[in-house]
Amino acid sequence: MPYCPRCHAEYRRSVTRCPDCRVDLLPGSSPASPRPAPDTRPVRLCTVPDASAGDILRAALAEHGIPALVQRHGPITGELARITNGLTEDYAIVLVPANRLAQAREVLAVIESAPTVWPEGMEPED
Repeated sequence: MPYCPRCHAEYRRSVTRCPDCRVDLLPGSSPASPRPAPDTRPVRLCTVPDASAGDILRAALAEHGIPALVQRHGPITGELARITNGLTEDYAIVLVPANRLAQAREVLAVIESAPTVWPEGMEPED
């Protein structure tokens, strides 16, 4: 089975690159002394206004090979909500594996710095 020369994870024969380390796999079995497993516990990347925004960000992260979870909160989802001025509102928290947090922050920075392009006639009013 091919394996990653960095993290020593083994993969099926059809896989050619390690999705975590982004390096080509080597043929054969992993050496006897593999590195410790990467820290994959979920950590907070950001809070977004609602679950839909979280799903969009999760999809953008997936395009870069970064898995993400969206914790939904609010009265619509029936889960915990924050209260602002006496009103509950929906929001969501996007979580990524701890070992991919730096990469996820880079993707988020690019997304946040991109200009919003509105379809003609759909521009928001000022």
